[in-house]
This record gives sequence, structure tokens and C-alpha cells, in this order.
Amino acid sequence: MPAGSCQVYGSVSGEDINSYPKYTGSPLLLFLADLWLFLSNIFDICLHCVLFVLQLVFLASLPLFIWLPFGVYVLYIVTALALNTLICYALNRGIPADGLRSTEDDFSRRWNRHEDEYWIFLNGICVGTGVIFDIIQCLIQRCLLYATNDVRDCYVLVRRALYRPEVKKVVLILHSQGGIEGGMILDWLLDEVPQDLIRQLEIYTFGCLANHFNNPYRDTASCNAAMRYVRTGDITGNIHNRSILHIEHYANKRDFACRFGVLNFDHSKPQDRRENRFMGKVLVSPASGHQFNQHYLDTMFPLDPTNRFTREPREGDFMDTDVTVSRHDRCEEDRPVTILDAAGLLDAGTGEVDGTSLNSVLSGSAQNMKVGLNMKLKMHQMSRLWLYRNGGRPVS
Repeated sequence: MPAGSCQVYGSVSGEDINSYPKYTGSPLLLFLADLWLFLSNIFDICLHCVLFVLQLVFLASLPLFIWLPFGVYVLYIVTALALNTLICYALNRGIPADGLRSTEDDFSRRWNRHEDEYWIFLNGICVGTGVIFDIIQCLIQRCLLYATNDVRDCYVLVRRALYRPEVKKVVLILHSQGGIEGGMILDWLLDEVPQDLIRQLEIYTFGCLANHFNNPYRDTASCNAAMRYVRTGDITGNIHNRSILHIEHYANKRDFACRFGVLNFDHSKPQDRRENRFMGKVLVSPASGHQFNQHYLDTMFPLDPTNRFTREPREGDFMDTDVTVSRHDRCEEDRPVTILDAAGLLDAGTGEVDGTSLNSVLSGSAQNMKVGLNMKLKMHQMSRLWLYRNGGRPVS
């Protein structure tokens, strides 16, 4: 399991007898200092509250004011939308047209450099136009497949990254509404980008609200081999020869957004298996919550006491839990179902599980690649995204 180089950081050296820790000072000053740090957040929260009330009142007033003269009615709508746009501009102030760039600190600069990687994060709702309008936008995007400006802008970013000659891997991280937009972006990429470039793309979603995620087979032979494997367990070809090599969806079982999204659609099987569906491995936690940092990263990729590195999984952590087969992945024939079926881990071409030798992940005597009944895996052994932690890099 590749990881960043091991390094030790010493404690603070020296001591000044005339100084004292700030936490021993005045509680009032400490409170004011902390409050000052969060003033910008409080301002943004207030703007979101204003947007929520404004949008709710605006939508409720539309049927009530329909008796107004047409010109006045249109002027009212234009004025309300202009005011909403002005508040959103204040909320999203300072954000460049091509998105925010990540920053580095002294710790991340010491990690192994991966200059041939390009990471893009597409956020969820409650960031751009307010809660109410964002929900409406989600419905329009998901039900009508209408590509809004943010979908089109992000598509350009991903496409440019794939075509950059120095970039060998593009990683797309999606959260919430970003999953809807990412699924639409992927549809366009599959239409436009050559297959050798599209295979450089990896996708990881959290709390995904999308209703589809396409990832077609590259040829009919692979499709037929996969269908035969499902029915009989026999491996007659490359059963995972799809356009995108790695797609993972992380979901909380009690996340209301996941219930409408990934958990509702990932196991919907069409009559014809050649059709696309919600593709990708789905890693489900029994937890609740939809916030990206608080409910997903903090629980699935917990930090060490320094809050700078992802620590190793402990007992009770999501990544330390045993992998179980979802009832939705039960095979349609009488052959035994395995973790390999549920997770899509088996690589018939290399004899490895997600780039990891079977000997390092097996627990028990199972050596049969087609069945693997006694195979025991921890969740972190299934997660490819886990291998990227702390500057690491999984097997391509």
C-alpha cells in the first residue's frame, strides 16, 4: 500500500519565561478572539438566511400576484431575481471563474510530489444560489437533464485537464448536487473524449444525489464475459473492461439525500443488462448526516490529533468494518454470491483485487478467484480513495 514518505516532526524548541499560553488568559478575550475568527462565517450564514426567506416568500407570492398587470408582474419577478443575484454575488465574492485553487502548507510540501495528477472538487447545494433555488436547480438538472452553467464550466475544466499532456490522472470528487452535475459531465465526456484519455479519469462521490452514473463496456466481448460471470461464475474474458476504471460512491445509510440518490438508484437493474445503470462501487456507512466534512470526511477519513494527517483505522471506524454483501447484489442464479460480486473488485486480467494481491487481503483458506466464499475484507481494503491519504498513491 503506497504512502507518503515517513517523517518525524519535532516539538517546539526553547522557552520564553516571560510568555504564557494564551489559553490561560482572559476568557472574555479568548471568546472575542474566537468570535472574530468566525465573523466571516456568521456573515455568510446570515446571507443564507436572507436568501431562504426571500426565495420562500418570492415563490409563495407568485400565484398571489398573478392578477397584477403583465408588465408589473414581470417587473416584480425581474426585481426579485436581481436582488437574489446581488445577495449571491456577495455570498460568493472573490471566487474566480475557474474555481478556487487549493493551497499548501509546510506539511503537504514534504509529501511525495504527484505533478501528473489533477484533482477537481465539485460541491453540493447551499453554496451558489441559496437553499430553495438550489433544490429547484437539482430537480431541473436531474429530471430534465438540463446542463446549467456550473455543469458546463466544470465540464470544460475536466476536459482540459484530460487533454493536458503532462497530466496522467484526473480525480473528480463530487458531493451532493455535485453528483448530479458530475453524472451529466461524465455523459458528455463519454461522447467527446477519446477512450485512452477517459481512462485517466477517476470519480469519487459523497452523498450523491444523481439518478444515473454511466460507465459502458468498451467492447461487446467484455460485456458478454461479464454476463457469463454473473450467471455461472466462469471467467472467460475481462469482466471489468469499462470506460472509467474507478468509480466509488460513499453514502451514509440515513442520509436523506442518499435515499433519493445513490441508494435509490444504484441497485435498479434494467431488463437488458447491456443498458447502463448507476455504475460504481457503493460503500455504505450506517451513519446519518449529509455535510461533506462533518458527516463524511470526519467519519470515513478521520484525522490524527494534529488535524493534518489521516490516521490508521481503529476498531469501530467505518474503514475498519467488515465488508458485507448487499442484498441487492444477490446473483440471479444458484451460484454462491461473494464479496467480489458485490464490490466489483475482481480483475480477471491481473488476478488482483483493486491493484492489491489477494494474498495480502485474504483471511481464511479461500483461493478460488471465481467464488471467494471465505474472503474477508475490511472497508479500507475495498476503498481506492483511502490509498490516496497523506499524499499516497494507489496502483494505477
